Amino acid sequence: MASELNWRAIAAKVIYRAYPDSDLLPIDPPANGEMIGDFAVRAEGAGDTLFLFLCREANDDIDAEEYLHRLDRALRDIEQVRDAFADLVADAAPRQPSSPRSIA
Repeated sequence: MASELNWRAIAAKVIYRAYPDSDLLPIDPPANGEMIGDFAVRAEGAGDTLFLFLCREANDDIDAEEYLHRLDRALRDIEQVRDAFADLVADAAPRQPSSPRSIA
């Protein structure tokens, strides 16, 4: 069960290991036992706002289940913004003129 996890002790390592190309970030990986709140402060220096968002949302005041709810909400919000831009691009695309129909 997620609530039984020692969330505060593992969150930073889980985020760092799961994040694509985290080894290229200009910060050291989380130290053993480094709490997510402390790591989030260091993540500010990574220069990657998505990584920083993931670290900030995983604060010491929540558990893993709440973090999953926050990520799900963020995914929905991102999808809505993405869809709005996709609609904008589709509406702005030049339309092909209709070809004349032959009358038979």
